[in-house]
Amino acid sequence: MSNFVQSQTLYEKVLVAEFEEKARKNARPIEYLQTDKDIYETGEQLWFKFLQLDGQFLSPYQGDSILYLRLVNQISREVFWEEKYGIYSGFTDGMVLLNENLNPGIYNLEAYSPSSVYHEMKDYHAFKEIEIRQFINPEIIIRHNLSDQDDYSDTLNLIVSDKQGNRLSDAKIQITWLNSKRKSIHETTFQSNLEGRLEIPLNRTGSQWIDLDVTLGNKHVFQRIELKDITNPKEITFHPESGKLIHNQESFVMLSAAGDNNENQTRQGVLLKDGEILQFINMGSDGLGKFKVKPEKGSSYRILWNDTPSDTMTVFDQIEDRGVTINLNTLADTLLMTIQTSWPGQKHFLRLQVRGIVHVFHELILEDNSQIKIPLTNIPSGIAEIAIFNDQAEPLGERLTWIENNGKLIVEAKLNQQEYGSREKVKVTFTVKDSKGTPLEGVQLGGTVSDKLYQNSRYNRSLYTFAHIITQMGTNPNLESILSLSEENDFRKINNILESSNIEKYIWLEQKFENYRTVEYPLGNKLTGQIKYRNSSKENDSKYGLLFRGDNEGNTAFIPLDQEGNFEIYPEELDFGKDEYLYIKALPKGSNEIILKIKDPFEELSSILKTARFNFPSIDYGGSNQKLDLPTFDRNMILLSEFVVRGKRMEQDREKFIGELAERAKFDFNDDFVCQYGDLLNCPICSYTDKKPIEGKEYLVITGDVLKIAGGSHYIIKKDPSYTHSHKIYEYPKYTDEELMKLYNMTRTKGFFVGSGFQFKEYPDHESKNDPEADYRNTLGWYPYLFTDSNGKAEIELYTSDNRSIFAGNFEVLSADGKMGKVNFEFVVK
Repeated sequence: MSNFVQSQTLYEKVLVAEFEEKARKNARPIEYLQTDKDIYETGEQLWFKFLQLDGQFLSPYQGDSILYLRLVNQISREVFWEEKYGIYSGFTDGMVLLNENLNPGIYNLEAYSPSSVYHEMKDYHAFKEIEIRQFINPEIIIRHNLSDQDDYSDTLNLIVSDKQGNRLSDAKIQITWLNSKRKSIHETTFQSNLEGRLEIPLNRTGSQWIDLDVTLGNKHVFQRIELKDITNPKEITFHPESGKLIHNQESFVMLSAAGDNNENQTRQGVLLKDGEILQFINMGSDGLGKFKVKPEKGSSYRILWNDTPSDTMTVFDQIEDRGVTINLNTLADTLLMTIQTSWPGQKHFLRLQVRGIVHVFHELILEDNSQIKIPLTNIPSGIAEIAIFNDQAEPLGERLTWIENNGKLIVEAKLNQQEYGSREKVKVTFTVKDSKGTPLEGVQLGGTVSDKLYQNSRYNRSLYTFAHIITQMGTNPNLESILSLSEENDFRKINNILESSNIEKYIWLEQKFENYRTVEYPLGNKLTGQIKYRNSSKENDSKYGLLFRGDNEGNTAFIPLDQEGNFEIYPEELDFGKDEYLYIKALPKGSNEIILKIKDPFEELSSILKTARFNFPSIDYGGSNQKLDLPTFDRNMILLSEFVVRGKRMEQDREKFIGELAERAKFDFNDDFVCQYGDLLNCPICSYTDKKPIEGKEYLVITGDVLKIAGGSHYIIKKDPSYTHSHKIYEYPKYTDEELMKLYNMTRTKGFFVGSGFQFKEYPDHESKNDPEADYRNTLGWYPYLFTDSNGKAEIELYTSDNRSIFAGNFEVLSADGKMGKVNFEFVVK
């Protein structure tokens, strides 16, 4: 038994420095989206908070200034919102306006930053799945025969009815089969019969979800149903504790079944060696099993399950001659390692690293079976990789383990009462402490208080699970479900899951760094554009352009151009142009044609995302079977199809500045005139007058040649044979926005989107509480930034609405040194 007390040699320091340098080059920020709800109705406002953490230290990331945010239909990938937001020291928040015409369905709110998007990007995390409905209490009810446990029926039976239970015939049902990546693999359309029924053959091959899109008249509802693929039975995999099985080295082996978290996956069986029973094995209800074995090369090993006696599973098909086996056990603040090696008495190196930062690296002389203690006091929380190398720094064995070292904050929320009436004040006091119970000052809280009907209770993803699991290992429902619990985690179970995971998924493996190459990041912390002058020498071209807001043409700034006419728009300018368009105007000099353009980052983004893989959470989408423990009352009272919340900047027919430009263009680029003696348009005798036509007025128009012969004080008009005349109602030329900007040598881009802030409502007195105007708010409070005081406390006050329901608060917590936590609470409005 040994503890690490010696100093590192120069060689060890070089190896550590080389590893950490490679890791830092591969480090990308961890990015997370938090929204005020999971479910929205069309016409609402969506509130979000985006944060960036350093990928290694979990402190706020300082490298980016622009967030590119999109709202995208998950299946069609049609984009319904694209805006830029300013990022300030790793944080930003804002809103998205959900158009009233959005079709019900599942959408992705996707956040992209300059540091996270690169060419050939494969994994993408910073998005939030949301469900959009026309009404939270739907006008059409869909009932189906598939239970939560899915009886593997080969037919999907549907009944379509209204809220009163009346069957609806002739309802159009579009059905989309989806694979595990939410990609459409088959679509078809059905119609309900006179009894509101329909039967649909189920094609389960490769399908994990079915989307039902139901329309009847102006009513439209959406529902997603999970399927289990009976043609692809649960795959059971085995994982040696150190990644390999070594001849005559005793090792734990984990068994893992790819099943649903909610189903009982208990199994019993036996391990056979050369046809003889070696030992009994068990798999728990969570689909995990563990047993110890001392494999011998040349022997045949199989598992025989009691429930499938005719089917055996071959295991241990590859046993290495030599290698290293690592067994771990956590004792209080110490990690106990048992290491077996095929090279006893020789030099070995041991390395322990978390997120690419080495915390232990030492030379060892190992025996056949050695025990080593590693103090955990100064090692941060998270997934750690332990690796053993030979004296040539070649890896001999490695494995993952979970280290919990005060990385989770304790958060409490205390309400002044548990039940409230409508329009009543709610007061919540938060207390944040570290794992030792010490109150923490300056900790940031962010979250929402909203109607529980608008929250998906199956969505367990949090900043803590996101930073420590998803961005490190990919989606792992078992780990997410354990780490999302507020109480103390079962670390033994976490380590069992890590043992049963594919170690190659861990993003900080050194062999991944060896393939590192410089990648191109197309999204910048500035926008770029070009002003190009045609048919002119460069020395005559202007060296500047003009930049101004659409609502303030008089307040202009010069932007410099390089020799090729390139210019840059920085976040300061985008902030200056918030909620407006920023216009760039060229200053012509000796050129008869000017080309202006600003590179659209969203176009580049769309091409990159064609190959990106989204890491989806494992959640349900609440169909007709989802129930909440609500107080008894009639919820129909809150349905308001006419109620629309509008933000500061909605889509307008035409921006004010462009409208004014269109009016100017009528005269600047239109040579039409009216005869000084009558209502003749473009009179051939007058040649030109300053008298302009009036829109909507009728004028005489002459076509064909007209000859003018002077005779005294009068003109004699001789008509050509082609001469004709007609009357027309005059209309000025209509220009598109793009045509207008080209006419005036301009281009434009949107500044940062801000919109209106979250609107709190207060009822401080008797008069306001009795205001007859109804209050249908389902989000009572949105708090992106709260900070604890010297006692570790923060408080909020809000007022309930007229909705009688259960309301839930969901808040996430982050300290400056990367510790995280969350707290949830509920109260009833009666």
